[in-house]
Amino acid sequence: MLVLIAVGACGQDAETQPEPPDGGATPDGSVAPVDGATDPRPDGAPATVCDEARLHSDFAWLQANVLTPSCATAMCHSGPDPEVGLSLAAGVAYANLVNKGASTVIGWVRVKPGSVALSYLAVALGRVAGPPPRDGFMPLGADPLCVEKLEAIERWITAGAPQ
Repeated sequence: MLVLIAVGACGQDAETQPEPPDGGATPDGSVAPVDGATDPRPDGAPATVCDEARLHSDFAWLQANVLTPSCATAMCHSGPDPEVGLSLAAGVAYANLVNKGASTVIGWVRVKPGSVALSYLAVALGRVAGPPPRDGFMPLGADPLCVEKLEAIERWITAGAPQ
């Protein structure tokens, strides 16, 4: 059974096409297309983070645009005593997610490279069936992630969760 909750994400593998040094913007400020994608705002208007998410699946982008602002900045998953022992702060998030057991759900891995269905992160975000998080779907107490961001996370996991 697939559980779909209105939350959100999207992406491109940084190894297949280099990203511009400023994190995806071209010198004129537009979003650089990747994997054959086109600029989501052809009218020249600045792209939103959700628009940019369609062009990403790399961990560096996910850290800067999803994990830090939505998970770590709120102090839920950062600081000296992060929720469920999971810090998603820059520099430690990858090691705390990939191939690490979910601390509150026996038998689940936080991120199982190559498998969204077996990654508890996808359950916590409301994207796949599984035991729901004890306090509710993530990000708890904040606006849900856009679908484009959720899809970027899923692409990253499916690609093997490369660092």
